[in-house]
Amino acid sequence: MRFGISPLSLGLIIDKVLKEKGINGLSQFRLSELVEGVAKAGYNHCEISLDFFQIFPIPITNEEIERLKNLKQDYDLSYSAHLPFISIELASPNKFIREASIRSIIDAYNSFIQLKDDIDVYVLHPTGEFMADAMKFITDPGIYPIAIKLFTETAIKSIKEIIDKSGIDRNKIAIENVEFPLDAIIKMVKKLNTKLCIDTAHVLAGFSGKCDLLEIAEKYFDITGEIHLQDYDDESLLSDHCALGTGKNFPPEFLNLVHQKDFKGPIVFELSREDIMTSIEYIKKNAPRIEIPNIKNQPFY
Repeated sequence: MRFGISPLSLGLIIDKVLKEKGINGLSQFRLSELVEGVAKAGYNHCEISLDFFQIFPIPITNEEIERLKNLKQDYDLSYSAHLPFISIELASPNKFIREASIRSIIDAYNSFIQLKDDIDVYVLHPTGEFMADAMKFITDPGIYPIAIKLFTETAIKSIKEIIDKSGIDRNKIAIENVEFPLDAIIKMVKKLNTKLCIDTAHVLAGFSGKCDLLEIAEKYFDITGEIHLQDYDDESLLSDHCALGTGKNFPPEFLNLVHQKDFKGPIVFELSREDIMTSIEYIKKNAPRIEIPNIKNQPFY
């Protein structure tokens, strides 16, 4: 199994780049240095968050791309990329918002086009925060399924346009279960012939509706391209990004099922370094058959 981390975060950019080096630090930031730090810490996978290259003026040069390719070989790394989701709404009823969201995702993909053969999975949010909020206001049981169908079809149309215009390999796209009904997410996956990204905390939080994590794993592991592995605790500030075992309902049987099914895709912790170490101890205790790389509690950058 390939255990990884999504190391490029807002906290890192603010605390380790802007706070220490100021605005000029952004132009000096090198993704390759961060990735090498991840590799030296013992991880064998790295998920690259593409949002930050559109929000901040962080350069991605040909030299950087070549260095990332070399790091992949030198450390036996694998890569996935999280396509933009901040302010993105692929299911928006407003065509201007929708069109801009499509352009943003295509631009992010093209910015790393030279790395496309080295990226195994592109994680995609099919709906955004606006849609999550909008669905809460639709309480009429007669209208709700109609709205879900409408927004699902709109998201499918948007994703199809992204695939057609960018040329991205649809088999590498993993649509994440976000705050939208799981049945609708699965419909998107099957209609578009993509993969699924299971975010365990989103399931536990009820973002996907009334679903059982073990049942989802049993039923959909064969179409799953990536797992985001974390716990959910509604009393935490980052409620859906908590260390395993610190929430209320994480089933350790899920980990044994991952091992039993011999899951081949990347397993990504979207957590802080300290929470990852807590999660690793939880895995060692509750699923000792899982082979975990020798991950060290040391800084990445």
